[in-house]
Amino acid sequence: MMSTQREEEMNDETPLRLTDHELLALLAVNPTPSAETTRTVFRLSPVADNELLEQAGITTLLVRGLAEVSGDDIVPVDKGAIVAAVVSTADEWLELALVTPQTDHVLFTAGSKDGALLLNLNRYGVHEVQPVDPGAGMLQLGLQIARHYLETGAEGYPAAAMIKHHRLSGPPLTAHLKVEADQSWTLATGDDGADKAEAIDAADAFRRFESALTF
Repeated sequence: MMSTQREEEMNDETPLRLTDHELLALLAVNPTPSAETTRTVFRLSPVADNELLEQAGITTLLVRGLAEVSGDDIVPVDKGAIVAAVVSTADEWLELALVTPQTDHVLFTAGSKDGALLLNLNRYGVHEVQPVDPGAGMLQLGLQIARHYLETGAEGYPAAAMIKHHRLSGPPLTAHLKVEADQSWTLATGDDGADKAEAIDAADAFRRFESALTF
């Protein structure tokens, strides 16, 4: 059962800023199949100098108080421990892209029995990681984010949302939902999506979107 301190940290909505090498270091703490899938989904695939990057990550985690030395081991603490626990036990992930002609946001989620994380990807390698309530699962979280973005038109129209839904085994499911400036909606499935787009009713858009992403 999650401790009271861990619950309080999970409920803290202040984003934690982590670099690529800090994420790699936390993923290396417990190299499970879940951690490997998280690495892939978060686009942190192994490179030739991964060990050097992980060591750099360990160093900055120690300096920032997100890890500590315990004997011969480096142990994540505080929010670092939350991130390490979730990424090493996750069994559900999302990739989300929210797009207009002028903007492009890329988000990732990871969910497990130990909680859930929302990662706001930054092209400069410094990312915001926020613990979130796993609630009904990662797909519902992704749909909620997409609905808000598309229905409010906060960044204008046309606007599109892409969600790729991953699980620990088997291929992911991908769907693209788009609303035009005239409020017409289209849904496409698969990685390419564009060749399979179909016009759909606005009232039925998110039910169809969810259905296309449900295993």
